[in-house]
Amino acid sequence: MSDTGLSTQHPEQAIRIRRHLFHSASTSGKLYVSHCFKIVWVRQGEAVWRIGGLAESIHSGDIVLLGNEEKRRFERVSAEQPLELMTMELEPRYLYDTGLLPLFTEAGAGGQKHRIVAAGPALTRLLELVDREERSPDGYSRVMLAACAAQILTGIARRIELPAGRRAVIPPRMAAAIAHIDAHFGRPIRLEELARIAHMSPTAFSKAFTRTNGVGPAQYIKRKRIGQAIRLLEETDRTVLDIALECGFANISNFYKAFHSLTGQAPGDYRGGP
Repeated sequence: MSDTGLSTQHPEQAIRIRRHLFHSASTSGKLYVSHCFKIVWVRQGEAVWRIGGLAESIHSGDIVLLGNEEKRRFERVSAEQPLELMTMELEPRYLYDTGLLPLFTEAGAGGQKHRIVAAGPALTRLLELVDREERSPDGYSRVMLAACAAQILTGIARRIELPAGRRAVIPPRMAAAIAHIDAHFGRPIRLEELARIAHMSPTAFSKAFTRTNGVGPAQYIKRKRIGQAIRLLEETDRTVLDIALECGFANISNFYKAFHSLTGQAPGDYRGGP
């Protein structure tokens, strides 16, 4: 499995590109969750992907939208050719600002929150542009990635006739506190520290943060740490202890407990997982 990425920490452009290549042996009995929103483009191949309890057939040219809480695993990958995926990982802040979060949070016609659509010529051209920008980046590539992601999601929203929602922009002071977490989650972060950045009392900040992000500050920090740990487990050969310490955990015991509470799995289960 191969993986590369280009990302940015600017709130309105928090996007990361990853690539995966799976073969017919790349199936697992384990369920995985990565705690970020994803646009997954099936560049080639076929597979059966269990997402949120439903077994879904995916084919070359499909786009799969995945929520940040949906557990999944590949149950079958076609032996005829490898399954090649390009994934755009989106931070919640980006989806808030564009008003496109309902694509990932509101249930579709079948009751499921994930969505599978055929890319078609227009969306395929946008996805190919994303691929080129990420492979040969310049000073404007981050802006282009954000623009392409918005067009892709808007195209899907129009195709499925998703009602347009009101744009919910995060207040600047709250955005600054979130950006602080994103930049420093590898070290201890106190509630009072975040409240000072937002110019609020700790109690008021905690309530406002939960309204904005759907989870409290402590849970958000834990998800950021575990999300980074998952990426390092999948992409590197570093030891679990080394990863735990880099991601802000004081000891391996706390890391295992936090990891299991969010994913239902042990860190070792994510080595090379989908």
